[in-house]
Amino acid sequence: MMRSVFLIILATMVIFSGCKTFEPEPVTPLSVTIPDRFSIDKGSSEAIESWWMSFGSDELNSLIQDAVDNNFDLKIYKAKIAQAKANVEKQGASFFPDLGFSLGGQKKATQVKKTYGKSAAYDGSHSWDGSLSGSYTADVWGEAQAGKQSRVLDLEAAGQDLRNATHELTADIAETWIDIIAVRNKKSILDQQININKTLLKLQKLRFANGKAKALDVSQQREALAEASSQVPLLEKQERLLLNTLAFLSGKTAADQLQLDTQTLPDPLPLPRVGIPSALLENRPDIKAAGMRLSSAQWEIAAAKADVLPSFKLTAQALFSSGKLDLLFQNWVATLAGSIAGPIFDGGLKKAEIERVKAAAQEQLNLYARSVAKAIIEVEDSLVSIQKQEDYIRLLEEELDVVRLTLKEARVQYENGQSSYLSYLIAWTSIERLERQLIGERASLIKDRIALYRALGWKPVL
Repeated sequence: MMRSVFLIILATMVIFSGCKTFEPEPVTPLSVTIPDRFSIDKGSSEAIESWWMSFGSDELNSLIQDAVDNNFDLKIYKAKIAQAKANVEKQGASFFPDLGFSLGGQKKATQVKKTYGKSAAYDGSHSWDGSLSGSYTADVWGEAQAGKQSRVLDLEAAGQDLRNATHELTADIAETWIDIIAVRNKKSILDQQININKTLLKLQKLRFANGKAKALDVSQQREALAEASSQVPLLEKQERLLLNTLAFLSGKTAADQLQLDTQTLPDPLPLPRVGIPSALLENRPDIKAAGMRLSSAQWEIAAAKADVLPSFKLTAQALFSSGKLDLLFQNWVATLAGSIAGPIFDGGLKKAEIERVKAAAQEQLNLYARSVAKAIIEVEDSLVSIQKQEDYIRLLEEELDVVRLTLKEARVQYENGQSSYLSYLIAWTSIERLERQLIGERASLIKDRIALYRALGWKPVL
């Protein structure tokens, strides 16, 4: 009778194993329109993965390599990859049977005293017990396979997260490096301007002593010197904060551990051909990670649907028992069983789980669409910023040339007594402002080029 039941269960498993397993449903079309081209495409150079090499700076290359090796966030992402890999191996274990054993022994002692004054009767015995057990649940509906596919995709997404974080890190390092150089250039120019202001103040004092200048002229020059000097602490503060940021990005705890000697801003990166927007789906690791998580969520739906159907399980067990250890495995009982189990009523638990994973998949779809839309906008923003920043710098340079001519004319008129010293001072302070501003705007243009490479998403080599 039992043999017949077991054969029926085994036959049922074989029959159902030929049934179609659950697979992910087709993904709903993206709720975002990908344009055929970007609004601006004037680049001419070939895109390269290690774009920062174009700066030709060994210092920057060393900073980026050091950061890739020691950055705290990258170490976290690497740990997440290790976790995802373990989840794949854990899910893969469901394809194999479970085997286990137990071994134990006990000693039983009995002492009986029937009459007072007589010695007690002692009786002792030993017993040894052992067992081997195994079970196997057949993946008839593909639940285990769906779960493994989901974990594999999670692992691949974690790898893309690391690539994206590395890509972002290289851009952050390069931008911070540019900012530090720009601040140091501003400080250098400011020091020169302060020295000139000090010289002008001495000259005004001398002219005042000789009756060729007014007390107001001296006061105005002293005010100009004070205004220029007040900018020094702000630039020193900015430099220190940027060095701290760079130290943290490099996995360090103190800016003193950095060695930065570059004093001149590099030329902007070559403007690359941006290609077509749809290429971002392959070039941007964050979009690829979002797509993999969407596929993972689809496999989770398949696994949840398979979990509703009956499961088929085989179990085997061997029991050993003996009063002597050397005879333990000579006395045994073996059993082999098969079972079919499935839900009858669970209060809607499994149905709710299916709805939950469907909602999670919809969330991933929206996140994927958001990543695509954000990437396109980031490229557009970078292209517009580069174009307008170049125009702005050109106009600032023209303004600086005009103000320098104004300064010469104001100086001649002041020396000839045709205008006040204030006219000369206004032109001079405008030159001071524009010279420092141009340094910052040129640095911004370099950073805009970096932002374009960041937005295009060419992943760095790990």
